[in-house]
Amino acid sequence: MKTRRWLIGILGLFLVFLSIWQIQSAARGLKFVRASSEGVPMLFIGPAEAMEGSRPLVLVGHGFAGSGTVMRGFAYTFAHAGYVVALWDFHGHGSNPNPMPANILSGSLVPAAEAALAEAQRLGLADTRRVAILGHSMGSGVALTFGQQHPETAATIAVSPIGTSVTPELPHNLLLMAGSLEPNFASSAEKRLAEAGGSGGDPAKGTGRKLVIVKNVEHISILFSAQAHNTALEWLDATFGSQPGAAPYTDRRIIWFGLGILGTLLASATLLPRAAMTAPERGMTRPLWWRSLALVGGALIATLVLWAAGLVGLNLSSLLGLRVGGYLIFWFALAGIAGLLLLRGRLSLPSRREILSGLLIFAALWLGVGLLGDVVWLPWLLIPKRLALWPLGSLAVLPWCLVVGEASRQASGWGRLGWWLFHSVLLFATLTLAIRLTPELGFLALILPVFPIVLFLQTIPNLPQKGAWPFALSGALFVSWMLLAVFPLQ
Repeated sequence: MKTRRWLIGILGLFLVFLSIWQIQSAARGLKFVRASSEGVPMLFIGPAEAMEGSRPLVLVGHGFAGSGTVMRGFAYTFAHAGYVVALWDFHGHGSNPNPMPANILSGSLVPAAEAALAEAQRLGLADTRRVAILGHSMGSGVALTFGQQHPETAATIAVSPIGTSVTPELPHNLLLMAGSLEPNFASSAEKRLAEAGGSGGDPAKGTGRKLVIVKNVEHISILFSAQAHNTALEWLDATFGSQPGAAPYTDRRIIWFGLGILGTLLASATLLPRAAMTAPERGMTRPLWWRSLALVGGALIATLVLWAAGLVGLNLSSLLGLRVGGYLIFWFALAGIAGLLLLRGRLSLPSRREILSGLLIFAALWLGVGLLGDVVWLPWLLIPKRLALWPLGSLAVLPWCLVVGEASRQASGWGRLGWWLFHSVLLFATLTLAIRLTPELGFLALILPVFPIVLFLQTIPNLPQKGAWPFALSGALFVSWMLLAVFPLQ
C-alpha cells in the first residue's frame, strides 16, 4: 500500500513539473515588457524579433473580478500572429491598488485603456496609428465606448458584451462574441448587433459587423476557447492584413494547468502526513440529519441576517473594502458561527499534527493551484492592500470550514465527496437567494460556477485526513486567499 501511495505521489509531482514546462513554453518566441502609468500596471506582449513600433497594437481588457492575466489566451494568440498586445489590470483588480469606480457603465474605466495606448506610444512598442481593442464582459463596455470615443480605432471586439450601446457608424469593424451557454450575454450581443445595423459590411473599409456564438462555453470558459481566439484573430487579420512572421498557435495552457492541478491533488493526497482524530472526536457523533441541518441552518441564517442588515443601510456590496468579496467573507463567518451553535458539538483544540497537516495542505494548494496559475488565470501574489486582509479573512472563513469538517469527518473517502456535492449545492442555492434578496450582489452570479471547483480542490487533499481541523485550517487559509485575489478593491 505504501509503495502504491509513493508511486501515485511521484506521478503527481511529474504532472506538476510537466505542466510548468508546457505553460512556460507558450511564451517562447515572445517578448514581454512591463510598465505602469497613472497607477495602472501593464504588460505588453509581442513577437520577440519585431517589437519595434511597426506592428498593430491590440488593447485587451478583462472583465469583473478578472485581470490582465486571464486574458493571456487572446494575447498569446495575437502575439504569435505578429501583433503587439497590451494587457492591464483595471482599477481595483489584480495588482492595481486603486479603488474600483462605483459605476463601471459610466465610462470611468476607459482611461485605463487610454493609458495603455499612451504608454505603448511612449515606449515605441507598436504602430499606434493602427489600433484595435478587445474587451470581455465589463471590459467589453470599455472596448465599445473606446471604439466610439476614438473613431481612429480600426476594430473593436466585444466578448460577452454588456449593455453599452453602439451606432451604425461606430465603432468600426465591430465583432461580437458570446458563449452558447450564456444566454443573457448572447441576447445582449444580438441587441448590440441590431444597433450597429446588422451583420455585413467590409472589414477592409472599416464597416464590418459580425456576431459569433461560440459553442459549448459560458462566461468564463469563453476566455480559454480556441474558437473564440481564432475568430478574434481572423477579424484582426481581415482588418490589418496578415502580419509578417505570423506563426500558428493554439492556447492549451488551461489544459496543462488542469493537469498540474491533478498532479497537485495526487501528490498532496498521498505524500503529506496524515492526522488522526483526537480522543474526544472519536466519541462525538451526530446523526446525518442533524449535521445536514446545521449546515443548511447556518447558511440560511447568514443569508437572512446580512439581508436584514442591508435593509437598515449596510452596504453589502463593499464590506471590508472589497466589491462583493467582503460580503462572502462576512457570510462565511456568520454561517460558520450559526452552524457550530446548531451542531452543538464539543470541539477539541487541534493537535500539532492536525495543524501541520492543515498548513501543508494549504501550502500544496497555494503552490500547485495558485502559483501555478499565476500566468494562466489570476495574479496570485497579493499586493499589500489585499494581503493585509488575509489574516482577518482566514479567521472569518474558519468557522464555516470547521462546521463542514465536523459534519463530514465521520464519512469515508466517497462519503466526503458526497459532502462536497452537498456543500456545493448548498452554497449555490443560498448565495443565489442572497442575489435575489440583494440585487447589488448580482456580480456574484458570474463567480458562482467556480465555487464547486474551489471546494473540490480543497476536499481531495483532505480525503486521507481524519478529524475536522486539517480541513478547516487548509480551507480557511486557501479560500480566503482566493477571495482576496479575485474580488476587486472598492
